[in-house]
Amino acid sequence: GYTVHQMPADWLLCSYRLPREPSRLRLAIWRRLKRFGAVMVHDGLWVLPKDAKTREDFEWLAEEIEERGGSVMLWEARSLPVGQDSEVVQRFRAEAEERYAVIAQAARKQAATGKRGGSRAQSLEKAMQQLRGLERTFRLERRRDYFRAPGRLQAEETVRAAEEEIHSRLAPVATKRRTHAVGN
Repeated sequence: GYTVHQMPADWLLCSYRLPREPSRLRLAIWRRLKRFGAVMVHDGLWVLPKDAKTREDFEWLAEEIEERGGSVMLWEARSLPVGQDSEVVQRFRAEAEERYAVIAQAARKQAATGKRGGSRAQSLEKAMQQLRGLERTFRLERRRDYFRAPGRLQAEETVRAAEEEIHSRLAPVATKRRTHAVGN
């Protein structure tokens, strides 16, 4: 990632055209761009900060688009007007911030499962599985959070706190189950 003070002067840009059908291809490409953390800065013009990883992501995407009958253009660019870089960085951070907020909200919802008295072991196990999925989502988000969005730390702490909450509710349930299993 980059700090706001050392914003990249260099960007990678991607613009593409796809055949009208099948429409699911458009959706697949859009999802892939979102998974990379790319931001659309203008009609159909996607941007990523330039580094070896983002370049490779765009090159793989370009190959896939061409294999499916589309056309694609990739550029390296440096913005000319002063202040334009920080505007683009703010877009990246705002989008990452939204995704972190969704992660934190989902973690709080799972933690609530643990707070309800007498939650069955099964629902606690399910909550723990959901939290493991959220942890994977968070790791993906960290990789595409190129400019350290402020919500990153809170999302991480919320997921961790939810895991601790569920874990603390699971431990006594497991112990109780074992004592009954032995026949005491």
